Amino acid sequence: MRKLLFCLVPGLLLIAAGCQDTDTTATKSGEGIASVNGEAITAEQLNAYIERRTGSDPSAIEPQVREQLLNEMINIELLAQAAKNSKLHEQSPLKDQLAFQRDTAMADAAMSAYLEKNPVTEEDIRAEYEQRKGELGGTEYKARHILVETEEQAKDIVSKLDGGADFAELAKEHSIEPGADKSGGDLGWFSPAQMVPPFAAAVTSMEPGSRSKQPVQTQFGWHVIAVEDTRDVPPPELAQISEQIKRFMTNQRIQKYIDELRAGAEIEKQEAQPAASQDAPEEAAATEEPGN
Repeated sequence: MRKLLFCLVPGLLLIAAGCQDTDTTATKSGEGIASVNGEAITAEQLNAYIERRTGSDPSAIEPQVREQLLNEMINIELLAQAAKNSKLHEQSPLKDQLAFQRDTAMADAAMSAYLEKNPVTEEDIRAEYEQRKGELGGTEYKARHILVETEEQAKDIVSKLDGGADFAELAKEHSIEPGADKSGGDLGWFSPAQMVPPFAAAVTSMEPGSRSKQPVQTQFGWHVIAVEDTRDVPPPELAQISEQIKRFMTNQRIQKYIDELRAGAEIEKQEAQPAASQDAPEEAAATEEPGN
């Protein structure tokens, strides 16, 4: 029932590690550390490959692993040359894939250049934190609930509680939530943002020591809720969430840049045509001559 919230930064990622540029006039910068049929592999290329391949700082990679990754790049270069010699790069689908990879790399470069000119500074992060600090704290709730499939079942639970039945025992006996037979419906401490809206609205309207008089419906079923306690939670320190704020603000700036580009562009869309089914018989084969 809890929903996890993630702050994602959308962007175009250059995932074609080791793909070679088909433009033979392109130059490779950096010190050559290997060559394959005259094509250089530079230290700069290897370091970039190590970062994409391992997610680690190239300077922290052990020599044995670095050598292994260099051999991977040599293998990639050999296969790329074999494909080029067979003119596979001039044929679909590889021709289209290479074009898309080039566009993706250019888009990634455009975003990087924009962020270099419009960086998210420490002052920006602190200002955003101060503006939103009040939203980051709040109240946490400690509650139990009994989840059943129908409103009638939930109303029956409410009647039993009105008659003095024990909440935890009813949860163990009737709740369909996994683990309720052991936890007695205990949800522990949570913030309203962790719960689906109808459940959160019900909990925040209740006082500690009270329970819902009417069942609460969510997509999971019908709930009877008891709020046991509340506590104030201070906002996290800036140092704890500065990276999250930076990612959020970076995402905002990229989106602003894209919105500006879209506003100044002429964009036309045609409705995509569904692909023809390979299983469908050809019309000529399915049509018979009259009289046959």
